[in-house]
Amino acid sequence: MLRNILFWTTDKLTGSKKKANRNDIKFIITNSISEKAKKKKKKYLDTILQHVIETVPHYKNEKLKIDSFPIVNKNIIRANFIDFQSVIYTDKKKKTVSTSGSTGTPFMVYHDKNKSTRNTADNLYFWGEAGYKIGDKLYFFRLWNAFEKKNFLTHFAQNVVPIDVFDLTDSFIDDLLDTLQKRKRKSCLLGYVSAFEKICKHLDRKNPNFRITSVKSIIAISEKLNQYTKDSVKKYFGIEPVSRYSNIENGIIAQQLKGKSHFIINDASYYVEILDINTNEPAKKGVIGRIVITDLFNYCTPMIRYDTGDLGAFDIIDEKKVLTKIEGRKIDSIKNTKGEIISFNLVLMVNKYPQLTQCQLVQKSKKDYILKLNSNNIFSKEEELLSDFKRYLGKDANITIEYVSEIPLLASGKRRVMVNEMV
Repeated sequence: MLRNILFWTTDKLTGSKKKANRNDIKFIITNSISEKAKKKKKKYLDTILQHVIETVPHYKNEKLKIDSFPIVNKNIIRANFIDFQSVIYTDKKKKTVSTSGSTGTPFMVYHDKNKSTRNTADNLYFWGEAGYKIGDKLYFFRLWNAFEKKNFLTHFAQNVVPIDVFDLTDSFIDDLLDTLQKRKRKSCLLGYVSAFEKICKHLDRKNPNFRITSVKSIIAISEKLNQYTKDSVKKYFGIEPVSRYSNIENGIIAQQLKGKSHFIINDASYYVEILDINTNEPAKKGVIGRIVITDLFNYCTPMIRYDTGDLGAFDIIDEKKVLTKIEGRKIDSIKNTKGEIISFNLVLMVNKYPQLTQCQLVQKSKKDYILKLNSNNIFSKEEELLSDFKRYLGKDANITIEYVSEIPLLASGKRRVMVNEMV
């Protein structure tokens, strides 16, 4: 409660920007088909397009029409990074954001202050829809070693408990559930689907009659929420988890509502297109296509018609465009040298190495692995990278580094980042 009061008091003293943005997001999403909401969305789109034409070198010859802009992706932006920066923000304070390596491609962009505020407001709105509010204890399940770590004071102030998914041993899960059960106030959980699946399968084996009543919200990220995990979480925790579609370079793009299978698009902060896999034409309703977004609030490193690398399909429900399918990268389950399955995406580790262009982990046998790397320059941190992977695969893992010029796409348009070739 105190953290909630302090958060909103601080916001009020600094101009109530977060509250204003949250209210704006709420209005647009809940009144998406109203004329007022449509005008707001058009204004945001026209304003960002005008901004990039006038201040971003890469777009200086474009016309003020969204479908005339080229499709871009991580590789294009990174290869022309300076040209994608707004000259207005050259000397202004900005936040550096390093994205997840879920594609096997590390990537960095800048967020200006207004973009950071909008992202916070997006979180406030969508967290609220899932049952979380500022100040609640939040247990965050993630491959923390692959990301920039916040210090203890930051986690304490935000009431966040970071849990590395590789710490989820049987004893750790038992202790965690015991801690959750004993808490007087209800907690919230956020994390990879595979983390929640592991907890549920642990309970299937050890304590199928277990029930917990001290968790009020569960948000699944990064992976598709399968039916087993959805049903098992509801069985053991008594609540239905919701799935969120987001990325680090942009923010929350879409999220399920409780009791619904489709995803509500965050059209208050993004212009979302589903394009044909092989062309730049719009995909038809219900047909899988590429998810391409325009970030309406990043004025520092504007991302116009950015191909996220993900695939999805849309439908129209209650006159609103929604996402009915979202598919990320193809990830095989591989095993460590002890034969234990690793379903988490270890390639996230490349976050720490911006020198790499692409990465793919291939398991050849019980203890033999190939790490395929694509780097434009000489990569000088092989030993450090190998040490990071051995931490999870096993100290006795035989990892061979192989440099390649490209990691090929599948016919679907996706790229495999973890491959199991064991016979």
